[in-house]
Amino acid sequence: MLRKLIAAALAVLIFASVLACGEKPADTVETTAQTAAETTAGEEITPLDALPENDFGGYEFRILGDTNSNWWIISLDAEDLDGEIINDTVYERNRFVENKYNVVISSQETTNAMPQVEKSVNAGSADYDMVWERINAMVKTAQNGFFRQLNAIDSISFDPRFWDPNSAEAFNINGRLFFVCNDINVHCFEGCSAMYFSKTLIDTLGLENPYELVRSEKWTLAKMGEMMRAAAADTNGDGVRNEGDTFGLVTGIGQYLSLVSGTGEQLVHKETGSDGKDSFRLNLDSAKMIEVTGIVCDLLNDKNLSVIVNDDNWGYNSFFSDHSLFYIMQLGSIIMMRENMETDFGVLPFPMYDENQGYYANGMEATAQAMCIPASVQDAELVGAVSEAMAVYSDAYLTDAYYDTTLKGKIARDEDTVEMLDILTANRVFDYSTCYSNWDVYTKYHTSIQKNGAEELASLQAKLIESFNKNAEATIEAYSQIG
Repeated sequence: MLRKLIAAALAVLIFASVLACGEKPADTVETTAQTAAETTAGEEITPLDALPENDFGGYEFRILGDTNSNWWIISLDAEDLDGEIINDTVYERNRFVENKYNVVISSQETTNAMPQVEKSVNAGSADYDMVWERINAMVKTAQNGFFRQLNAIDSISFDPRFWDPNSAEAFNINGRLFFVCNDINVHCFEGCSAMYFSKTLIDTLGLENPYELVRSEKWTLAKMGEMMRAAAADTNGDGVRNEGDTFGLVTGIGQYLSLVSGTGEQLVHKETGSDGKDSFRLNLDSAKMIEVTGIVCDLLNDKNLSVIVNDDNWGYNSFFSDHSLFYIMQLGSIIMMRENMETDFGVLPFPMYDENQGYYANGMEATAQAMCIPASVQDAELVGAVSEAMAVYSDAYLTDAYYDTTLKGKIARDEDTVEMLDILTANRVFDYSTCYSNWDVYTKYHTSIQKNGAEELASLQAKLIESFNKNAEATIEAYSQIG
């Protein structure tokens, strides 16, 4: 099913702009991406078969990969076959590309990727060809002109089967795109926020089947709140909120925004004017944002309903022991959960605003990784061709190895969870307030709502608007100056 969703994903190219209007994404778009292969004389030609021929003369293709997010899977290189399917698929992918283009792929891991890129570019040294780093760590370096403009490289197709269309749309500013997510690195899946639920508590409390709620498009914020209130209880009977009680939700401090994103709202929207120019709009004081934030805060700020593990670290294990109905964390945490949880749990997309929304949206962490090409690269078309081949191979084999085997095979215990994972990863939203963290919107938003709910959002908008406009305009101007 995932393969079909990805094949149809060109419809999502307009998803980010559609979300700004609160509309349902188009169900179908007539595109070449909907035809997974061409045929010649009745023979199927796969995307791998269709890769152009080239001989790059033994060129050493150097990858630099950030490892700050070391609890997530990073799939850039593998030294040998070891029987583990992701490792072995990465190994075989890189050997395929080496043989296809007569290159030698090498990699280097670092926790200091952007300073290393900047140093290399400033020295005029082409030390790295492909670099992977967390999105929110790349923005400043991109604005300062240290990356190649990806959509000016003809050998990169941006076919949505291989290159994530949500990120391509989100990070393309006035036709300039300097970093993007794609299938080369499964970190792009791992960074998707997810909602988990305790099957034990659903059964014990006699609550509605969350899977059926999702399918019938009745999985909404109101329904989530209703179920949370049914679950919350002073289980240990001591009259004090503490470990051993049962809660509606356990999560980290950053997941307020995941629930907001699920309703189709974003703190910052990118808009294209009648002149075709992009701009950014601060969206803290719109009627819907205030309403949605208020609903989310009523749930997460109520200490009888929710545990924020940053404030109550004892709550971290509440979900694992079936003392919380819901749990929100990145998809990359699912393996850790399986290791720590004895009973069954399920995975869900985030709830909709109401039953009329018609689609599920899921926020991407700004610490998810994206790819860039340093400005000092001398042959961008060579680097683009190798990157394209890696992405095409990854779509054919690595995505299945990760998604079908790691998630569906080893982790998911039923076909319902498989279906929910397909929905969860289909429409990924990048909110500029977290990706462009130097604008300082999300931090102030979160500080305000955790203390005051939605009451002060209009005044917060007024306080931030001048500095926001200045920062956003500086970003747009910086991109326009890059050659």
